[in-house]
Amino acid sequence: MKSSRKISCYGLAVLFFLLVTSVATGETLPGDLKFITEQYPPYNFMENGQLKGISMDLLEQITGRLGIALKKKDVSLVPWEEGYQRTLKRKDTLLFSMTRTVEREKKFLWVGPISPTRVVLFTRKDMALHPTSGSALKDLKIGAIRDDIGEQLAVKAGVQKKKLTLSSKTGDLIRLLEDGKIDAWAYEETAGKWFIKHEAANPDNIKVARVLFEGELYYAFNRKTSKVVVTAFQKALEEIKKEKSADGSSPYEKIFDRYLKPRYIQDRISNEQVIRLVDLTTVALAADAPATMKKINAGEHPYRNRENHEMYVFVYDTDINMTAHGDNATLVGKNFRGKKDVEGKAFRDAIVAGALSTGSGWEDYIYTSPKQSGLYYKTTYYKLVKGSDGKTYIVCAGKFKDQP
Repeated sequence: MKSSRKISCYGLAVLFFLLVTSVATGETLPGDLKFITEQYPPYNFMENGQLKGISMDLLEQITGRLGIALKKKDVSLVPWEEGYQRTLKRKDTLLFSMTRTVEREKKFLWVGPISPTRVVLFTRKDMALHPTSGSALKDLKIGAIRDDIGEQLAVKAGVQKKKLTLSSKTGDLIRLLEDGKIDAWAYEETAGKWFIKHEAANPDNIKVARVLFEGELYYAFNRKTSKVVVTAFQKALEEIKKEKSADGSSPYEKIFDRYLKPRYIQDRISNEQVIRLVDLTTVALAADAPATMKKINAGEHPYRNRENHEMYVFVYDTDINMTAHGDNATLVGKNFRGKKDVEGKAFRDAIVAGALSTGSGWEDYIYTSPKQSGLYYKTTYYKLVKGSDGKTYIVCAGKFKDQP
């Protein structure tokens, strides 16, 4: 794995990890990883002769950090069924992007998650019969890409194999749907909508009738690929998600923002829980600021909830320096003045200004979730407090926003 670029300190650390672990385990490092993908926008796709997409851009970041000189011409763009079979059979092969499911779990080694995903049934709006329930599926003719998650989920949901129409091309299935030769098309929602917009004769007459599965997209490695390499890829991806650049956002956030809008999410945290956590923390800081800061940065409960890690506190001083963080201690000591979310909002400045002005309140912005991939709408409650050390702090905790 020879690099044609300067490797970051993180990359050097991971390469050292690779070498030490490979010696300890007896595993050898691959001299030539093979990368396979398909036309699957906005995750991975060819446009004007250029490979791009969320998964492709992330892969470039990952390999760059590991000192692998990845060139886009080294990534094979093939029909899904071909790529799927090649990855099953050939060592040191990586296929992206793949939905991770129980049925596929032991067939591959996984790195991710890359992005949230939903597999759905697309139907025509003018259909008389709609597959809104499981019992209706057995009466329908379903189209799917061969070896795709849509095929596997359709069969699992009760579709008879003899009523499945399989193809290697999304365009063929869209035309069959419009012509009434199939009743529904099983496919990933976001990619499916992109293909419908670009390939359907009447895109407005096609809708999502039913959700078959909600999960995450991953990079899938052949089972015989060195686990050392797979672990290194995973560590690099996690760093890309957590690391905040000079403008306050992570490389992951920037990549995601190029292709997909933020989403709403069903949060397991209530406004009342957030307020209670902030109030509890302000009382603790007023009593013993140094000890409380130490506990927050160690991720101790309740400052990082042991049952729900999406619930945690973070603390700024009045100069917008991060003084404590229950989920990501690497942010402590950094100044976030003027740093913006992916839509250009300097929300940290607004939080501190609001606290200094009114004492407490809520601020909305866009952020990543520690438990799920993607970008989400978030809201944070903040409160001003005087610590036992005589310094003024702004204590914060947030939750992701439900669909309005």
